[in-house]
Amino acid sequence: MGKAAREIFKGNFIASIYHNILSIPFTIAVVISIVWLAVDLIRRKETFFPFINSKIKLPYKILLFVLLFVSWGVNLVLYYS
Repeated sequence: MGKAAREIFKGNFIASIYHNILSIPFTIAVVISIVWLAVDLIRRKETFFPFINSKIKLPYKILLFVLLFVSWGVNLVLYYS
């Protein structure tokens, strides 16, 4: 994930996808989380951690598992081809 994030910050999105297909959504999620935490600090209101600690429903767990499994397969195919 480190090489993929470095490629994103260089502006080379194709190379980042080649390193790890989930690098772009992961980087977007990290940036959103940091901004969300900063807004919580400025407003002195806690909304980020209650959201993170909330339970994930079963359909979303299945969707996340499928996305991770597909990502793993794509990374293997890209790495060994």
